[in-house]
Amino acid sequence: MKPSVSGPGNRAEAGRHLLGTEGTAMQGGMTPDQVWETFRSRPECAGLVRDCYLDADVLAAGERFRHSGEFAETLRRIGRFAAPRVVLDLGAGNGIASYAFAISGAEKVYPLEPDPSDTLGQGAIRRLLADLPCEILPEQGERIPLADASVDLVYARQVLHHATDLRGMLGECARVLRPGGVFFACREHVVDDERQRAEFLASHPAHRYTGGENAYSLEEYLGAIRGSGMALKECLGPWDSLINAFPEVRSEEELKARPVRLLLDRHRFLGPVLAHCPRIVRRYERRMKADRSPGRLYAFLAVK
Repeated sequence: MKPSVSGPGNRAEAGRHLLGTEGTAMQGGMTPDQVWETFRSRPECAGLVRDCYLDADVLAAGERFRHSGEFAETLRRIGRFAAPRVVLDLGAGNGIASYAFAISGAEKVYPLEPDPSDTLGQGAIRRLLADLPCEILPEQGERIPLADASVDLVYARQVLHHATDLRGMLGECARVLRPGGVFFACREHVVDDERQRAEFLASHPAHRYTGGENAYSLEEYLGAIRGSGMALKECLGPWDSLINAFPEVRSEEELKARPVRLLLDRHRFLGPVLAHCPRIVRRYERRMKADRSPGRLYAFLAVK
C-alpha cells in the first residue's frame, strides 16, 4: 500500500504545493523514503502525513487505522461474504492494514511488500508486526509466493493502480483465493483517458519527486477482475462509501451530511431553507456522486 494523498475532493491538488519551490528544485532526485521524511519534517505537512498513515511512530499509525471508520466499514463489507481467517495484504506498505487484521482476529496475515525500506516498506512492517501471526512476503503482486487456494481474503488498499500487469496481478489474486474467498481492492485511482491520467500525475505531490504513481480506467479495472474469473459483487464510487471518501469525510455521519453541506456552501442565505427540501438535497447527492475528477477513488469487492 503506497501513500494515496488524493480523494474525492482532489486531496492531491491540495497537497501538490506543500514542498513549494524548494521541492521543485529536488524533483527527480529523491527516493520515496526521502520524500516522506521531508514531509514529516515540515509542520505544514502534518495533516498530509497523518492522513496517509505515515507517522514516524508506525504503531500509532496502525492503531489509528485499526480504529478508523474506514477499517470498520471494510470489515463490515468483507464479513458479508467470508470470515478473513487467512489474509493476504497485497502491497502492504508500512503494514498498518496487516496489523489491523491481525489484531482483529485473523489467524495468519501475509503482508506482501517488495520495498525493503524502513519508512514505506518491510522495515516498518517488521517493527509493527514483530509479535503478531504475520509472515512478510518480499515480492511483487504479479508473483505471489503462496499456494493455490490458500487464503480467505486478498486485501489491496491503494495497490492495483501501481500494477505493471493489471490482469496478471488479478489472476494471481484469484489463484491464491479459496473458493468463496473475497478480493477487496479500495482507494484505486480512476481516470477516463490519457489526458486525465496526465493531469492526475501532475497533481500528485509524491509523484513529482519519485514517479511510480499510475491510474487506470474503470473499464480496465473491471475487465481485469472479471477476466480473473472472480465474480464482482460491489463497485463503489468516490462517494458511495467512507472507504473512498476519506479524508474529505471521516465518519458515516459526515458522509451522509455532505450533500446538505455542499448545498449550504453554495447557497449562503437560502441554504438553510433549501436543506429541508428532500428533492433538492437528492439533486446535490447525485451531483456529488457524479464525480469524474482525474484520479477519483473507487473500491471493488469480488468473490471467487
